[in-house]
Amino acid sequence: MVTFKVSFATENDLDLLVGHRVSMWIAIRPELASQEQEMSALTRDWIKKMLSEGRLIGFIAKTESEQVAGSGCIWLREQQPRFSDSRLQAPYLMSMYTEEAFRRKGVANLIVQNAIEWSRSHGYSTISLNASEAGISLYERFGFKLTTEMRLKIN
Repeated sequence: MVTFKVSFATENDLDLLVGHRVSMWIAIRPELASQEQEMSALTRDWIKKMLSEGRLIGFIAKTESEQVAGSGCIWLREQQPRFSDSRLQAPYLMSMYTEEAFRRKGVANLIVQNAIEWSRSHGYSTISLNASEAGISLYERFGFKLTTEMRLKIN
């Protein structure tokens, strides 16, 4: 059985985080592959900025031999003051990606556990995310619930 350890991402992991985020989107929506180069550049700039500001916390799962198995991030998104939470930032779980060879081996579970524990230890009371169809059951096992958010696409 393969065991994994999770570490925090640094700016040295920028290429990995960008690659995983872009790969995640292409896996969900293969038609986006033609935009991979452009999205990689935009994503790189954004991730680099968020990491340097401490607003993106990356979690990288590796094997005992240091082979990368997957990653995910907490983005501390700005939010307006609320009656239920006066903090002006809230954790948003994003960019969950597991390398194909390590899927169904507990990598995503481990990353989500670490993200929840990090958020709890930093005093946050909620975590939000958008789940792909493939990820819904994973998040439901941790107690995530669907919410009532609505969206209008404006063209």
